[in-house]
Amino acid sequence: MNWMTDLKLAIIEKNISNIGKLIKNIPDMDDMAKAQEALALINEAIVIVDNEKSKALQAMNKLKQTKAFLESH
Repeated sequence: MNWMTDLKLAIIEKNISNIGKLIKNIPDMDDMAKAQEALALINEAIVIVDNEKSKALQAMNKLKQTKAFLESH
């Protein structure tokens, strides 16, 4: 597969690990249309990563609250 297809699949699967690897290894693009498509995909990937980060922070806060509750009783 090529880089663009791999990035599309990683976005569809919400595979944060693959998204990170692919963004770190962006290939050179001679075609402006492909570069614009890559930019749009990267922007979508950023939204997904931010959402997952937010979910993780919420889960951590819930765990901290639960721990504090259990320690207080």
